[in-house]
Amino acid sequence: MEEYDPAGELGLVHDKQMVCSCKGFLQYNNSSRDLCKRFVDNGDKLYDIVSRYDDIVAYVLNRSDGRSGNTARFIAPFLKAFGMTDFAALEHCGKSMDLVPEAKKVMRHMMDTLPVFITTSSYEHNVLNICNNLDVPRALIDCTDLTFDDYDMPRQEAKAVREMAAAITRLKMPRQEYKLNVPTKLQQDEIDMVVTLDEIFNDRLKNMPVSGMMRQFRAVGANEKAYFLIDLRKRTQIDFDGTAFIGGDITDIHALDTIKERSGLAMSFNGCDFAVRKSNIAVMSRDCTVAAVIAQEFYNEGIEAVFDLVENWKREKLKRMPSPDPYLMSTMLASHPKKLPDVRIVTRDNVDEVAKASNAFRKTLVA
Repeated sequence: MEEYDPAGELGLVHDKQMVCSCKGFLQYNNSSRDLCKRFVDNGDKLYDIVSRYDDIVAYVLNRSDGRSGNTARFIAPFLKAFGMTDFAALEHCGKSMDLVPEAKKVMRHMMDTLPVFITTSSYEHNVLNICNNLDVPRALIDCTDLTFDDYDMPRQEAKAVREMAAAITRLKMPRQEYKLNVPTKLQQDEIDMVVTLDEIFNDRLKNMPVSGMMRQFRAVGANEKAYFLIDLRKRTQIDFDGTAFIGGDITDIHALDTIKERSGLAMSFNGCDFAVRKSNIAVMSRDCTVAAVIAQEFYNEGIEAVFDLVENWKREKLKRMPSPDPYLMSTMLASHPKKLPDVRIVTRDNVDEVAKASNAFRKTLVA
């Protein structure tokens, strides 16, 4: 005989949950890039080239040992070589944090409504500032867990790593755009970049003591975000069709795809081209209240109701439609008196158009 569950009988057990990423949805800025820019010579270019190399290895060359998300691991030795400490990282992440408008209100509303979790590639130093600014418990967040102070880098090693950083920043930054699952021929500047960084990461750094630092921490990338969803499913007993995932980075694509394929809400929020292609809803907005409206509809009525909501995404229709939270809907409408956020259902027929529009909108936001 099955055990009687009084909470379940009263409808007090959640059958929906929300998981989100940070970049683009909760904060505009890329905290890891900001750390490089502040502490490493020509660090913004270093980050951009390493990130591009990471994407090429994972999605163009399709190497079996390559996966998006290694950027956080790759840049760690360079940050350390230029004197990074945990205190400095924590302090700068706090100073440079650029929160998306209404992020705190949206997170508070959603945490009062359903189970909410965050998974992010950023370092824990940024996550602790997210917790402080948005009143989110640390236990709800999965992130890259690097601790800079645990590793002592000798002077000669630091000098050698700084010389590698200079070699990377002397490279030309490739500008070619890539398409998901579309074969691409590498240009000469991309070949030069791959050859140089292969030598640095697979040979020179690998044979130095600093390689131990790179192995000792867990970096959260595209695979890890998908694994987090699988683990969460076991812990909460909420299936993927009851899960909303909100993301927009390339590291979000496996998680988005997992949820989309199982009829959950896979929302690209100010997403890059790859993220849109793995989503069923795409949102382009400068504040995140709209995401709360859509997630609330999903929580109350399910994915079909979300599609119906988006198909009627016009001000007069939204005013007349029954809403699970009329106050939230009226707040969203009042916040956008001239033009509503751009919200679209992503289909095979329109995915190229939506991906192009979202990618272009994403570039107008703070990097």
